[in-house]
Amino acid sequence: MLGEEIFSLGEVIHGSKKEKEVLRLIENSLPLKARKVEITTREWMIKNFSFKINGKEVKASLLPYTNGYVKGRVGKDVKVLEMPDHPFKINSMYEEFSKSFSAIIFYDNGKLRRISVRGEKPALFSSILPKEGDLVEIEAESELISTTSYNYEFELQPGESYIVLGAHVDHWLTGYHDNIFSIELLFSMIKELKGLRHGVKLVFFSSEEGPRCCTGSYQHDKRDTFIMISLDALYPNRVVFSSTPDLWKFSKYFNLKRVEMPTPYSDHFPYVVEGYPALVLYNDDLIPFYHSDADLPVKGDLEYLQNLQTSLLRFIKEVDKLSNEELDKEFIKYAKSKGVEVKERRGSIIPYGLTSKFRGES
Repeated sequence: MLGEEIFSLGEVIHGSKKEKEVLRLIENSLPLKARKVEITTREWMIKNFSFKINGKEVKASLLPYTNGYVKGRVGKDVKVLEMPDHPFKINSMYEEFSKSFSAIIFYDNGKLRRISVRGEKPALFSSILPKEGDLVEIEAESELISTTSYNYEFELQPGESYIVLGAHVDHWLTGYHDNIFSIELLFSMIKELKGLRHGVKLVFFSSEEGPRCCTGSYQHDKRDTFIMISLDALYPNRVVFSSTPDLWKFSKYFNLKRVEMPTPYSDHFPYVVEGYPALVLYNDDLIPFYHSDADLPVKGDLEYLQNLQTSLLRFIKEVDKLSNEELDKEFIKYAKSKGVEVKERRGSIIPYGLTSKFRGES
C-alpha cells in the first residue's frame, strides 16, 4: 500500500529529496497526469548531531532549527524540562530558559519529538531523563538551505470551480497520522468523487511543516476554488471541524470533538486568507504523539478511515449542491452576528493565537 511505502522512507523533511520521492510515489500511484507546481522553500539539513550523558551516547532528537556545541552540567549549564501539556508551549519554555542556560533538554517518557523553536542555542528531546549534575555534551550542526519543491495537483473531474481536497506530504519523525494517514484517506475516496456539479481536484502539498507553516499551499494558485478541504493530523476516532462559519452546518455528518473557527496551522488557512470557504479536519487527541517517534499506526485506523470516507462523501455531496452566493450569504450573516460588517471574504479572517477571528471583531 502507498501509506506503507511512504512510512518505510522514515522522516520526510520539508524541501528534501525524500519529500520529492513521496510526491513521485503519489504520482506513480495515480492513473492521472499531475500538474507540478514549483514552490520555493527551505530544507533543514542536519549535518552532524550527537548527544552524550556522562560520556555515553544517548538517542535524542534535535529541535528544529537549533544548532551549536555545548558541554556542561545539568542544572548549571544545561536545563532539563518535562514535556508540557501542549507542544506549542515548548517554544516559550525554550525562550525563557535559554536566557540563563547554554542548552535545553526536554523529556517525554522516552519519546522523541521535533517541535520548532526560535533561538540560537541547541535544544533536544532525550530518550533518557538526565539527572542533576550529569555531564552532557551536545554537538549539533544544522542549517536551513533555500531550495525548490513541488505541489502535485490532480484533476479528478473538470469544472468551472473546484472542490479541492488536500494533504501535506512532509512529516517529522514517524509521522503516520501527521500526515501519511490523510494521504491514504484521499486515495481511498478517488473512485467515489464523481458525478458532482463542481470540478474536483486532489492536491498534495509540499512543506507544510517548516519555519513557516503551509509554505506549499501559500504558493498554490487558488483562483478556481469553490471550497478547500484539508486533511491533517487525523487520529481515531473523531474530528475537530475547523472551518469558515458558512460550513459549520455540515459538521453534523462527522463524529465531532468540536466545531471552531479556522486554525491558522494547516494548508486550508491560505485559502481562508484569500477569501475561499475552507475546512481542515484534524484531531488534537493526537497531541500525546504529535511530531514524535510514537506517531505510529494504531488498531482503530482502518475503521476510522472508512468512517471518515463516508462522512466526507456525505459532506461533499451536500455542499456541492450550493453556490458561492449561498455560502457567502451564510458567511456574512455570521460575521454580522459577531458585530463585523464584511464587504468581501478576502482578508476578513485573521489569525488569533491557535484559532482565528474576524478582522475588527472585539
